[in-house]
Amino acid sequence: MNPVPTREDVAMDQILRACGRPHDFPEFAFEPTETRADASGGTVNIRRVACRNCGTVSVSQWPGPLPEGPGQVVVVSRYERPEPGDVPGLADRARQVTDAELAEYLAGHGFPDGLPEEVAPDRRATARTERLGFVLRVRTGQFVLLDRGRRLGDILPIPASAETADLIDAVPGAALFWSPVHDGDLPLTVTLSPGDPGPDRSYRRIAELSCRFPSGHAVLREVAGRELELPPLPAGHGDYRIRFHTADSGCLLQLWSQPRTKPRIHG
Repeated sequence: MNPVPTREDVAMDQILRACGRPHDFPEFAFEPTETRADASGGTVNIRRVACRNCGTVSVSQWPGPLPEGPGQVVVVSRYERPEPGDVPGLADRARQVTDAELAEYLAGHGFPDGLPEEVAPDRRATARTERLGFVLRVRTGQFVLLDRGRRLGDILPIPASAETADLIDAVPGAALFWSPVHDGDLPLTVTLSPGDPGPDRSYRRIAELSCRFPSGHAVLREVAGRELELPPLPAGHGDYRIRFHTADSGCLLQLWSQPRTKPRIHG
């Protein structure tokens, strides 16, 4: 089944369609933002720049180094769809999406009856940060966060398509965490927030990534044991940011609603 669309999905579609072409990219320059080696060991220069209106990414590639004096360089360019979190003004536009616009979008994406009953409600207007304490029985240094209906086998073994951020591996609806405890009890604090609570710098290691929860209902799952249910996620279904903190004394797991963007490891 297709994932249930969110107001952020509607807003992103509106912003991308309104921008269209030509996009508002910075003026091109032979200044790469990254490089890589080709099959023969040569250098490939890559320049990635985002449209200032919609976030669409222009990716240009050319061989390097540039020739000295006059000459020709072949530049190959393509567009990439931006991550939702990189679309300017997405949060503001999402708040302006009407119930009618959401219903129309849902119908066009396989949900003619609107949001399914099993989807958690969006409580961002009233939700407060919830702080929960657990002691997990960790085996092989791992535990899992699963959306309702997802299974341990969706993330173990880790699929090749999984996104990673050092301490976390994730696919839609499932995230695997690597704890400092290999076998034994792990004190874990979980916070569910409507917005970013900010990293807790008292922990030694911190990593974060995005994960989509199709139902907005989630459980902690011990690899060889219990399922521990969490309260409904504050924004209901959709994209969340997961930030995992580790220390020898215990761990902190933060979840809050945020459009999808790239993984991050805090130094």
